Amino acid sequence: MATSGADTPRQVTQVREQLHETFDGMIDDSDIAHFRGGHYEQRFLSRALAALAVRRVGKCGVAEAARFVTDGIADQGLDAIAPLPESGQVLLVQAKWSDKGTATFDVDAAKAMVDGLNRIENELYDQFNQRAADLALEARTLLIKGKTTLVIALMGTAEPSPPAREVLDNARDEFNRYGARLGVEVLFAADFHEQVHADLRPEAIRLHVRLDDWYQQKGPLEAYQGTVSAESVAGWYETHGTGLFEQNLRAPLGTTVTNVEIGQTLTSDPTRFWYLNNGITMICDELKTHHESAKAPRSRPTTLEVTGASIVNGAQTVRAVARAMHDDGEAAANATLSIKVVNTREDREFGVQVSQAANRQNAIEQRDHIALEPVHQAIKANLRAELRKQYVIKRGELAAPETGCSLDELALALACLYPDAEQAARAASSTENLWEQGSTGSHTLLFKREPSPQKVWRSVLTLRAVRSAVYELGSGRNSREAATAEHGGLLVTHLVFQHLGPTSIDDPDFDWDSEILEKIPALVPELVRRLTHQLVTRYGPRSQIRTAFQTAETCRELAKQVLADLADGVGVPAPPAKERKKRRPNTVPLLVDRRVLKDGTPLRYVALNEPEREATEEWLAEDERRRQATWVNHRTKPILWAYDEQRYSPSGLVSRIWEDAGWDERPVSNQGTARWGQPDGRSLWNLAQRIHSEDDEEDGEEA
Repeated sequence: MATSGADTPRQVTQVREQLHETFDGMIDDSDIAHFRGGHYEQRFLSRALAALAVRRVGKCGVAEAARFVTDGIADQGLDAIAPLPESGQVLLVQAKWSDKGTATFDVDAAKAMVDGLNRIENELYDQFNQRAADLALEARTLLIKGKTTLVIALMGTAEPSPPAREVLDNARDEFNRYGARLGVEVLFAADFHEQVHADLRPEAIRLHVRLDDWYQQKGPLEAYQGTVSAESVAGWYETHGTGLFEQNLRAPLGTTVTNVEIGQTLTSDPTRFWYLNNGITMICDELKTHHESAKAPRSRPTTLEVTGASIVNGAQTVRAVARAMHDDGEAAANATLSIKVVNTREDREFGVQVSQAANRQNAIEQRDHIALEPVHQAIKANLRAELRKQYVIKRGELAAPETGCSLDELALALACLYPDAEQAARAASSTENLWEQGSTGSHTLLFKREPSPQKVWRSVLTLRAVRSAVYELGSGRNSREAATAEHGGLLVTHLVFQHLGPTSIDDPDFDWDSEILEKIPALVPELVRRLTHQLVTRYGPRSQIRTAFQTAETCRELAKQVLADLADGVGVPAPPAKERKKRRPNTVPLLVDRRVLKDGTPLRYVALNEPEREATEEWLAEDERRRQATWVNHRTKPILWAYDEQRYSPSGLVSRIWEDAGWDERPVSNQGTARWGQPDGRSLWNLAQRIHSEDDEEDGEEA
């Protein structure tokens, strides 16, 4: 049925992206390849829309749907002819694409479509183009003996005109005189939008869970508990990967000391593993049992056939089991672990409750519960559909900066974008504040309305650009400006948004790169200098910089004055002379002493220059674990490499990567702490600089 056109332009954008991603190179475009620009684009999109209509109605694959496209000269009003013998039906499609989502179906289109139907009925194949003629010949038998559906595919919201409906109704009456042979189905923009999102959703996972020592739990829901082999669990992970944890609060947290110890137990003492591990909890949408004994089923193992499987507790165990099986499958195969399987019958709300309850014994943060909010699922789907970017929601998942962003990164970016500087102050005080619910809670305010994909990606890019500019300031600032840059980075990002203007952030035609991002490197040092000047002027030379940027009212006053000075053209105050700095402790011991990072914090290797990237990228891309590690609070070897699960110093592991990648002209030494950092982009060196600036600030106050 027709739907409101309020979201149509957004639907058009997302459908267009997915039509290209799905059908580029699949649909025969040899007869239109000579067209350029929009002339080609409109023809291609019409054909791809016809193929998508076949996929939706006929439930067929991409290649098959593409084969049925007939659009072109002498298509006789039929853009696709889809004979589907397995279902005993023929689909005859006419597609109307519109960049504005305003496609319509008039009486002439209806007459052309019915005329094409009659030509197939009368076996006038020579009047079609070659593609259409071949498919019409295939379709003729099904058209006579089976069911035929006229599919009208509209990238719009308006119903076919009354005269067009009359033509279709007359054709249906004529063909159905001796039985229900002909039907009509109209697809609108919302239908195609729904289809592209359905295509992006992962398929329901189906598993066969063989249980030993099992029993069935009595109660309102079907549930089983028993013992499963480590080999089976590893096989699930090898086949489905992190898709197994779709409804878990967290993804596997990567290579942590605990996970390494789980793997060591599996390979060194597998018979005791069941006693030392809590096991896993699985929920599913459907469940069937296959008992090995009909008379005494509990005396023998049983197999559960589950559909829509998701492991909601034990993700770390599953990953460790899979790794151990890979490293020493002969030993680990002797291990078993306990499992609980609950059939929720597609009750998503209850599934969330099971996930939350099953994880209460672990260190679950408020951010993990936030990850299950529907708004984040919507952001993930729309960002993928419209911009082909990933949105990593769960703690433990990683996305490369060029391919996507995380929930943490987006929340920080939206806090800076928010018109009131209070949100930047809250985030500067603690990122935990970003997950606060309630009418005045940061999460409620920032995600009250789902941000558009453009807003998501552009706000994150801006946050990254400001952080990069702050990093570039480095040690070239005097200590107070360095402290302002470090502690006031979020307020600086807020000022960038407010000064350069956030009003165009949703406009896909606005050139965000040249109008915003390219101006940031020059603007950030100026903003840092202005903020430092305002702090000293308003609160004196001994003001606490860190506290100032964590206080809502102070941030509001600073933002108001700096933006006013910029608007009025007030000159930038001259920077104070650079101060001589005392010798500082090395980065790793400093981070360990201050316990800045928790054990298990994910880290990622990032090349700092183009020669380094060129030398290492191909080798790193062969196995993503090569650029992944986790932090361990150890003074000499704090980097636990995911690739070999061994510990290294930051510079030692960088040297190892360079050597294994075959970089013959690699430098003799390197700054490893600048190359290993958190997923949000902050390196170990950045974290140490923050501590240094805090210490400098305190020294200044004591003086």
